[in-house]
Amino acid sequence: MSATVLQLHHREAFERNVSRALAAGAGAGLLHLGASAVGLPLPLAYLVIAGTVLAVSQGDKWDRLLLSGLGVLLPALPYALGMAPAWTAGLSAGAAGALLVRAHLNERGEEGQVGERRPTLVNYVLGAGLCAALTLGGVEVSHVLVARLADWATPVLLAAGLAGAIVGLFVGLSSVAAHLALASDPVEARCEELLPQLSGDFHTLAQRALTIYRQCGQSLAQLPREPAREELARTLSRMTRDAVELASEWAGVEAQLEERAQSELQAEREELLRAAHASTDAVARRQLESAAASLAEEVERLGELKQRRERILARLRAQVAQLDRARVALLSLRSGQAQLKAAELSALSRRFRALSSAQMEEGQVMDAVAAQATLAQTEAMPPIAPIAESSEAPPPAVRQRES
Repeated sequence: MSATVLQLHHREAFERNVSRALAAGAGAGLLHLGASAVGLPLPLAYLVIAGTVLAVSQGDKWDRLLLSGLGVLLPALPYALGMAPAWTAGLSAGAAGALLVRAHLNERGEEGQVGERRPTLVNYVLGAGLCAALTLGGVEVSHVLVARLADWATPVLLAAGLAGAIVGLFVGLSSVAAHLALASDPVEARCEELLPQLSGDFHTLAQRALTIYRQCGQSLAQLPREPAREELARTLSRMTRDAVELASEWAGVEAQLEERAQSELQAEREELLRAAHASTDAVARRQLESAAASLAEEVERLGELKQRRERILARLRAQVAQLDRARVALLSLRSGQAQLKAAELSALSRRFRALSSAQMEEGQVMDAVAAQATLAQTEAMPPIAPIAESSEAPPPAVRQRES
């Protein structure tokens, strides 16, 4: 029996978002106080929600611009529908909760992640529900706090800031949905699916490739998010997936080579030849020799398969070595200035993309040459003529009648 365990991924990002939400809430509380003073009654919940989304927006320039625009517009739509205050605040917060999950994904880089867990539709739904519920709770707590602070004759600015900070705290806590029960990286999930089907050297190499892939992901996560990092992540993902897929294609052949070993077929062929030599009937002898010839062809085919297996293993070892080179190169990029990191990362991305493409083309050419050679050998092989019972010589009595 297995139990489901929820893990908090990227805890430092969650704590940073809560801190920013507190600051944004305090600022929104002061803005609400100023707007009320000039006769512009903006809802405190909306100001806190919009401010929190703006504060936690991450990613490149266009990601931040798009997320900030949505963070201002989407939470404002429910206020234009004329619903009850609770429904209005809840729907506004629900839209913001989904945007908080997207902000976390933008921060990590959707295409630049390697060996990282990513939000799914469940995270978006959970984020919307949590943000709606917690925001409504935070608004009620802020009302009680403001009333109590008024009884204590608290300065208006301090009371407004504290009220906004309370709502911001609850909104920030709802961003935990972006860090719970995330889906695995697609390449990592595919590797874990295929690994149980492999055995021997193929399993060892595939497991090694997955381990290096995860280590590369840890190094990439600490580098600045740039197009070169995303390109390198795509290259590493493609190299790892191709290596494991290639190993899985040969899993069945590996099992066949183990079940029907070449020595067993050779022993069976020799047994058929001995039986043919010992046979006194010409037709039986020819049938046994034909069967022995078929086994000889199968032995030769198994030898060719073993040679191709050695080539595939060599190709897999080369791909794992390339991944290891990328891991070591990424480790060297974790120190140094940001500009040097960006330049070296761009050069590293171009180099490994070229190496990956050259290695893939070379493997395809070798496979094509091997396939053509096998086809030519098959076409050149003379077919085995069937042995019919009519080929037997007629008995002497029949020959006498015919004469």
